[in-house]
Amino acid sequence: MNGNFYINQEYFAVQTEWLVKTRRKELKNRIDRLEKAVSKKNINFLDVGCGEGNASLMAMERGWHVTAIDITDNRGETAKKSEMNFYEGELTSLKLQEGGFDVVYMDSVLEHVINPVDYLNEIFRLLKKEGVLYIGVPNEDALQNDVKKIIYNLTGKKGIAPQLKPFDTPYHIVGFNKKSIKYIINKCGFNILELRNFGRKCEFLGSPVGSKGFYFNLLMLPFEVLGYALQRDVYYEAILIKTN
Repeated sequence: MNGNFYINQEYFAVQTEWLVKTRRKELKNRIDRLEKAVSKKNINFLDVGCGEGNASLMAMERGWHVTAIDITDNRGETAKKSEMNFYEGELTSLKLQEGGFDVVYMDSVLEHVINPVDYLNEIFRLLKKEGVLYIGVPNEDALQNDVKKIIYNLTGKKGIAPQLKPFDTPYHIVGFNKKSIKYIINKCGFNILELRNFGRKCEFLGSPVGSKGFYFNLLMLPFEVLGYALQRDVYYEAILIKTN
């Protein structure tokens, strides 16, 4: 396991059909917005922390030239058989071509690395001028997180509660909120095109019916709605541009 990136195959849990369809719809929306933001053809696309390879495959469906990176190869069979350029390793160690990419996609990655500033600085180097970056990170200040801590404490699971800041230790090792994500974006020289706090609703449908996850997330449904109303939802996403 690399010392700067904590994740393994257990991170990719079993997904219900509802979750697979919902994630694909969400991913399409992100790629659509990136395509609109970069406003050009012959796009060179870099997928950092590509996971199963879904974002890379969707980019390839649009005729984009795709390079994918991950610390381990967890791609699905379709992604492995595709013509994408794949590198197994850490972004900051690969030394890819400066200014070689129009779009970089990095979802659910920064919370896993010890050196997020180094990652963003490297992406800044790799992007062309007017290139765009998508990042998504969990919101450490999410209302659901506070509610879960209370539930764990009340049910005799106090040892779990401290792990929620950041989430899911040891997989998430850095926490972000609105203030810190804006700070790190500005520190690394990007300009913000979009910044959004959001969360998937009816998350209980993403777990098999009858499982502990199904009932626990069903219990959390009112707090999903309230977190959205209070702008304390579970996730932040940003579309950034390199202007210099």
